[in-house]
Amino acid sequence: MILFDSITRLRTYFRRHGVKATLDRALLSVWRSIMASRMCVFYCDLTQTVNSPSATFLPAHVKVERKDTFEQIDPQDWQAMVNFWNPELTSRLFVERLHGGASIWMIRSAGKLAGYGWSMTGHTIAPHYCPFGADDVHFFDFLVFPEFRGQQFNPALVNYMLGQFAAEGRTRAYIEAAEWNLPQLNSLRKTNFRSLGIARKTSLFGRTFVQWTKIERTMTQSSSAPREQEPKSAIAMVNGTQAASNLRRVTHS
Repeated sequence: MILFDSITRLRTYFRRHGVKATLDRALLSVWRSIMASRMCVFYCDLTQTVNSPSATFLPAHVKVERKDTFEQIDPQDWQAMVNFWNPELTSRLFVERLHGGASIWMIRSAGKLAGYGWSMTGHTIAPHYCPFGADDVHFFDFLVFPEFRGQQFNPALVNYMLGQFAAEGRTRAYIEAAEWNLPQLNSLRKTNFRSLGIARKTSLFGRTFVQWTKIERTMTQSSSAPREQEPKSAIAMVNGTQAASNLRRVTHS
């Protein structure tokens, strides 16, 4: 299925952009695949860091909408989102996410759809780098459409979502970006998210193991506030789960 999806995406890209652009894209994909295993993991303590009015402030022309079901999404917005890449694959993926309990947040500029991002509370779609509590939130898969890029819509949407979840009484939020994805990393540094570390995942015999190659901050159950930690730490505590010799098993609900 993964191979079929990749071939379908490549064929769709070829029809839209031609040979040269497709070859460039394929080479970029290979390079990204080599680097993709290392992810920069970020967290936000929702009980302490998003209490300022600026956390949820949006200019008058910018609006954010949260949709929890397919039926709540305007058909025109749906077409704009799924047609950006591969309609068939994206439609299937988005429907699966909504049925799995995820929410999609859409940001508008002067009424026009500028981008979106996803969230899921209490668990994740795939095994994550950190164990999740009932009030922890996962942020993932953010996109700003090309004509709206460079206008800070992504950090505005992320900070708005953090403020909303803080108002709901949620505990922590997590998000990750590939180490090679410098635009996304730069965008996250403009939000209330803080770096937790760099990690990679490995699945073996139905178990997911996480290796932390760099741990910048730690959190414990007794205190949700982060504290500085030496890089390359061999043992860390994250949500009360021990990582020994930089290798930690992640448990999911």
